[in-house]
Amino acid sequence: MGLGKTLQTICILAAAHDDQRRAGHSRNPSIVVCPPTVAMHWVNEIKKFAGKHLSTLLYMGAPGERRPLLSQLAAAGDVVVVCSYEILRSDAELLLKNRSFLYCVLDEGHVIKNAKSKIAQSVKTVRAEHRLMLSGTPIQNNVIEVWSLFDFLMPGFLGTAKQFHDRYGKPILASRDAKASSKEQEQGIVPPTLPHPPL
Repeated sequence: MGLGKTLQTICILAAAHDDQRRAGHSRNPSIVVCPPTVAMHWVNEIKKFAGKHLSTLLYMGAPGERRPLLSQLAAAGDVVVVCSYEILRSDAELLLKNRSFLYCVLDEGHVIKNAKSKIAQSVKTVRAEHRLMLSGTPIQNNVIEVWSLFDFLMPGFLGTAKQFHDRYGKPILASRDAKASSKEQEQGIVPPTLPHPPL
């Protein structure tokens, strides 16, 4: 809280869209996915700090109110779409179909900690050149939540969920058991490493 994550992110978005414009590349919009309670905050902060460089499209409301907004998005360039996780899940087919974004920003990104949830699965279908996640609580319950977050940020980097659980989750859980041997405790502190994919 209070670290200026929103402002830093807006600066990144404004700079990236400016670079895109100067280079003459196709001008893809960016998208911020956030809890509905902070959606207007994002819109207001973007207008306040980068209103000369970026426009916003608040993709919220009832389904009948959202559909006309898609035509505005089709003609958009330096625009940041702001929507909630639930709306992205509901409108993934309409909002994401044949569309690429420059940036996809997840505010309160720990919302996708459960990789099997429909919200996490929908968010991971967003095609974006860059991905950014803001979260004050990346791990709340267990280490496997980290895998889901990285699966959005860098798909494949930590292997599959099963590989990650076998190599990291199990040793860490075993080391926390009161009856854990010294070897199990050591493996929980320094688990075997995953091979990194070729760069």
